[in-house]
Amino acid sequence: MDQHIILFDFQELVSSTPDLLFIVFDFVGNIIDRIQAVINYFFERLPYNALNRLIVYMILVFFVSLIVLLPTIIISKLYLAYQKTRYNQIHVKYSQAIIAYLIGNKEANEICNRNKLKSSRFHRNVMIGVLMAIDKAENKTVSDKIRAVYLDLELNQESIRKLDKFSWNKKIFGIRELSHMRVKSENQKIISFQQKNNDVLRIESQMGLMKLLPFVPFAFLDSQEKPFTVWEQINVFDLIRKNRIEIPEFHLWLDHWNDSVVMFCLDMIRVLKQKQAAPKVLELINHDNDFVKGKVIKTLIDLESYEAIAKLKEMYHLEELPNQLNILRSIGQLKMESEINFLEDKLKSDEFKIRMEACKSIAKIGEIGVARLNVLFVNADEELQGIINHVLDPRI
Repeated sequence: MDQHIILFDFQELVSSTPDLLFIVFDFVGNIIDRIQAVINYFFERLPYNALNRLIVYMILVFFVSLIVLLPTIIISKLYLAYQKTRYNQIHVKYSQAIIAYLIGNKEANEICNRNKLKSSRFHRNVMIGVLMAIDKAENKTVSDKIRAVYLDLELNQESIRKLDKFSWNKKIFGIRELSHMRVKSENQKIISFQQKNNDVLRIESQMGLMKLLPFVPFAFLDSQEKPFTVWEQINVFDLIRKNRIEIPEFHLWLDHWNDSVVMFCLDMIRVLKQKQAAPKVLELINHDNDFVKGKVIKTLIDLESYEAIAKLKEMYHLEELPNQLNILRSIGQLKMESEINFLEDKLKSDEFKIRMEACKSIAKIGEIGVARLNVLFVNADEELQGIINHVLDPRI
């Protein structure tokens, strides 16, 4: 009986639909007629002018746009607020379930409704966020349990799907999730992101590979064809500092065809004091790129490579001013008394910067250098006397 009643109501609704549509269209038609009447009213009272008509039409367009956009904005805001509230509720629910599982109050199959998780991408992403948020402490047992749940719920498939998304931010989420959970099946695809033009995507792929390849964390340098930007280098160094990644011998990449990679490795050799790399660094002293050459000089001096001084002195007159200043600065940094005569000879230069740097380096040598400057002051020209006074000023 109930089925017949429902069927009857449905048939009645279908039969009445044309009438309802007619009423709706009639109502909309009346509104359009009224708007047209208002427009005609204004046009009749305005001087006939194309500009006046254009202004009225523009006002109407803006008015209609406002009527359409305002509800759209309000609805989108309400939807976002709803999604945020929903996310927080589910996040709390899953967090409590995961924590209960970790402390032994729940079994793995009691964590969540698996059918719901499989059917809802929203729920899968919330669960991934919960697992990554909880797995922050450096506790191997907890990390292993979290990873086991991640794989058991097949959440890795959701992360893998993100790598194939068109938008780069989705790809980044996928890289972060897979690298955090140490899923290595997509390493080759992540490596391919190294050739993308998007700097952020390249950085994230580098960070991910360093986590996914703990025994060769800098393998991505081998295939680095794009310029290795300063921002990328800072992020890599920060990851080294925070995650205690095994540090490689950076001199292995000093023959790389990408000069930006070579400069990064020189910086790492210098900062990490890899003194065993000094002979390899010295081989780059005649590099074609002046920026690389400058890094080489700075690295050799910071590594306290006294053997490099003779080579630097030989190439001094062939270098441009920036590298000449680097060489003079380097000799002073090593405080080599045997090179005072070399530095003193550079005080005869017509270039103010060279005289200043040579004078500073002599002063750095110590008491012998200071005494030599005092002797030179007596017969020095006015400019050199000013430089010596500046260098020996105790306030500086």
